Amino acid sequence: MRRPRAPRPTREPVEPTGVEEAGRAPDRAGGRARSGPAAPEGAGPARYPAAAPGADLAAVPTGVATRTDPGSLGRLRERAASSVVSTGLTDRLAERRRAARSLRLRRLTGAVVALLVVAAIAWGVLYSPLLALRPADIAVQGAEGASGAVGADQVRGVLAAHEGESLVRLDVDRLGGEVADGLVRVRSASVTRSWPHGLTVTLELRNPVAAQETDEGYAVLDSEAVVLETVAEAPAGLTRLAADGADKGGAPPLNAAQVATMTAIMGSLDATTRQQVSQSTISTTGQVALSLANGARVVWGDGSQSALKARVLATLLTTSASVYDVSAPHNPTTR
Repeated sequence: MRRPRAPRPTREPVEPTGVEEAGRAPDRAGGRARSGPAAPEGAGPARYPAAAPGADLAAVPTGVATRTDPGSLGRLRERAASSVVSTGLTDRLAERRRAARSLRLRRLTGAVVALLVVAAIAWGVLYSPLLALRPADIAVQGAEGASGAVGADQVRGVLAAHEGESLVRLDVDRLGGEVADGLVRVRSASVTRSWPHGLTVTLELRNPVAAQETDEGYAVLDSEAVVLETVAEAPAGLTRLAADGADKGGAPPLNAAQVATMTAIMGSLDATTRQQVSQSTISTTGQVALSLANGARVVWGDGSQSALKARVLATLLTTSASVYDVSAPHNPTTR
């Protein structure tokens, strides 16, 4: 068994410890230094036994200060400091990475939640039954006209194809066109939304102004020459359209342009004047004449300036005459 080596003496002189300095302090009484540590009063000098050659170095009294190699001590201190700094920096970097990951995760989660909320709202507004159209909730205004009425059920029937569609997605202008195209007596229709499930449809109806005899019966026409219906007998109170000379036979049938001219003229008259006109005829040259129920006759001329001629005729009818000539509305005559 090897004996432990004795520690090598260091090159630097060992600095005296506090105990040795105290022992070497000059004796103020005798003027000389004492070689040993000062012993307490009444006790002998303190002595430390010398380490035996084979004794354990750990048993050396710790009261005496010793020094190790300065280079080794510096390296130990550097390693300890480096370890502390490295460990602290690593922990901080790891903590920052965790915080960054947590922030990104929160942002991603928030974006996903916001997207889902927007998608849910969009679905609820555009496709869910929340704002779906219900035909029973469609209100109809202006369905009563001079020639009759358009049933609200007829309007609902035209729009029934859109049942269940969201009001937000409905094109109200297109719906108005569908109503006008689907119901011949409707000149135009204005549609507005009535939340949450209904519509309000405001109608402008076509009013019949004349009747034309055809092979199928009498076609009831409005001011735009639209056939509203065909009936077996001439309706009372409507002006009959005919070609000039038809009562004498041999007159050609009316063409579309002639019918359109006469219906436009009848449409320009106010309701009171229109009720007095029993028949309207037109020549091959486009000259129109009106026959009144009292036997009088109106020379209208062509289809130009119809609105002005209608106002002049309404004024002339306040006087009694057999012929009212408004072909030149700025110079009307009666006789």
